[in-house]
Amino acid sequence: MSRSGDASRGPSFGIRFIVTTAAVAVTAFTVLAVGSVQERNSRAALTTEITTRLLLNARNLALTSVGALLSDVPELVLHPLIKEMHVRQPELELIVVVDHEGVIQGHAESRSLGTRFEGPSGLAPMEFSRGLGSGEHLMGNERLLLASSPVLHPSGEVIGNARVGMEREYIHRIISSARSRQILILAILLTVGVLATLVLMTSLLRPIGVLRAGLQRIGRGDLDSPVRLRDRTELGMLADTVNDMASKLKQAQAEMVEKERLAHELELARRIQGSLLPDKRIVAKSFVVDGTHRAAYEVGGDYYDIFQLQNGNVGVAVADVAGKGLAGCMVMSMLSALLRAYRERFESPSQLLGELDERLSETLQPGTFVTMFYGLLDPASGRMVFASAGHSPTMVFRRTTGDVEQHKTKGIPIGAIRGGAIRKTLHDQVVVLGPGDTLLQFTDGLNEAFDAAGEVQFDFERIEAIFTDKAVQGCRALLEGLRIGVDQWRGGGPRMDDETVLVVSREICVPVTAHHGGTSVIDNGACEDGLRWLQAAREHGERLDLVADLEQLRKIFLWFGSRKELRDLDESRRKLLGTALYEACANIAEHGYRQDVGRAFQLWWLPHTVQRGNGDRRVFGDQTETSTLGAGAFVILDTGQPFSAGNWVASDFGDDRVRQRGRGFGLDIICHVMSRVVYHPGTEEGNVTVLCFELDGADEQREARRNG
Repeated sequence: MSRSGDASRGPSFGIRFIVTTAAVAVTAFTVLAVGSVQERNSRAALTTEITTRLLLNARNLALTSVGALLSDVPELVLHPLIKEMHVRQPELELIVVVDHEGVIQGHAESRSLGTRFEGPSGLAPMEFSRGLGSGEHLMGNERLLLASSPVLHPSGEVIGNARVGMEREYIHRIISSARSRQILILAILLTVGVLATLVLMTSLLRPIGVLRAGLQRIGRGDLDSPVRLRDRTELGMLADTVNDMASKLKQAQAEMVEKERLAHELELARRIQGSLLPDKRIVAKSFVVDGTHRAAYEVGGDYYDIFQLQNGNVGVAVADVAGKGLAGCMVMSMLSALLRAYRERFESPSQLLGELDERLSETLQPGTFVTMFYGLLDPASGRMVFASAGHSPTMVFRRTTGDVEQHKTKGIPIGAIRGGAIRKTLHDQVVVLGPGDTLLQFTDGLNEAFDAAGEVQFDFERIEAIFTDKAVQGCRALLEGLRIGVDQWRGGGPRMDDETVLVVSREICVPVTAHHGGTSVIDNGACEDGLRWLQAAREHGERLDLVADLEQLRKIFLWFGSRKELRDLDESRRKLLGTALYEACANIAEHGYRQDVGRAFQLWWLPHTVQRGNGDRRVFGDQTETSTLGAGAFVILDTGQPFSAGNWVASDFGDDRVRQRGRGFGLDIICHVMSRVVYHPGTEEGNVTVLCFELDGADEQREARRNG
């Protein structure tokens, strides 16, 4: 069906119907709600009032019965009196007077006189808000309300009892009568409301036809015919608004096509740029290579890339096109395409940059140039060969000294001078990254970021300060620290240039030195083993989910004690092992997560051997022989702030000052209990801690228990 056909069809539900239905529903709901509350209150008030009347009847009957019970023939007085009460109050179900022995002395039925009174079954005491006198009772069951009042001798002695009862059905009949009247009133109100609403809505909705016709003309593209409506309500104001809208639509039509075209081109450029930037970091042996890019506008002229080459090396590139927006994005796209075409052909970064200059110079407009850093990393040796075409200085943090080196360049930017002059200024530089060292490269949008006042730049000194502080915490912490630092410096102001950062970090395990029985028990291990341990734990281990709450961490003691490989531990070793595990997890909760109880981490118990087929198989190594199950490892994965223990030294407990310290012995406990400790911060999964544990004498204890 065409759009015009859809527009001309009638509404599924008319406003008259909707408003009338809503008015009826609201009115009915209101009356029913008020009636329900009123009925509940009336029932309570009526019950109280009838109960009071019953009690008064009982009291009056008791007073009247005093003289009769003192006479020789009380029935001559009480029998006609009770019959008269039944005539005057037919709702009373029971009227009876008994003497102190429970014998009926007054009753409407003469044959009941002189018999023992047997009250209705199931009577239970009832509460009465107005209070009961001495000896008075108010009882009831599902059918009857019964009031009882004592007949007192002038001396105060109880000589009998007067009882008056009423059926509860009497109350129900009164309430039902009131409800019937209420329903009648509701029906009248609803009828009047429906008629009034229909009349009112018919009057108010007449102008809608004119508005609908005008909007249909606008929908067909007729923006020159105004809606003519004389109405003093909001519908008249709506007609004026529609006319104003039509004139503005006509004015905006010409601009809309151009904006849509530009928006489409910009979106296409954004997609192209996003596809050219790396979507994940690279982990190669002990190296982690990662970066970030933030454009000043929808698209930018900055570029970075990380990729693995066929010879096993990792290529890294950072470039900054002179210009932002769409123009910079187009040059960046050409640069990316050329880099991908030539990166396998050149083993010298300077030769590659020279080739890029020769190819780009053919298409770059005069005045357009590109600064670029390009390097090749050998993950096995840590050797980085790089060259720079007029790009920012390369910073290298040395973990052993805590210093930051700046490697500057004399190379000129790509495309700055045509004719191959750049080849004379480019040369390869070499830097070797040791364990814990980090290389940082960035574009000038970082160091040239202005403060909130727009007067002072962020500059290299502040970058170097953040670099020194965060490099030891790993690749992620450094990238996040630079982002936060620049954003805080900018003070919420807009980015004036693209900001791109590249980090090459050689992650290390914690080089802790500790001794157990004179033998070193810390194995630094290979850093890439962290992810292998984590994979093995997920496949073969038993997992415990934890949160950064020190109290909840105490469940570690129960959890590890229930592992079948650890059941033969003696009490002292069990306590030591639990304390070491608790200390390791508490450090993560306190320092890594700042006790943010909303953040979680995982702990696994991983036996060194697992059941495979007909025997036990080692989790690590090439050995497949069956071995004892008396050893294993605890693997912890967290995503908090990485832990830095490079300068930690085992505590000397022979020093009185150390013993008096009272705290800070967590790593000492861990190293004393565990046979091997490996910590690998900043992996692509997070921080991985491996705590290996040997069960001294576990097999002998198990054998002794079996024979015992």
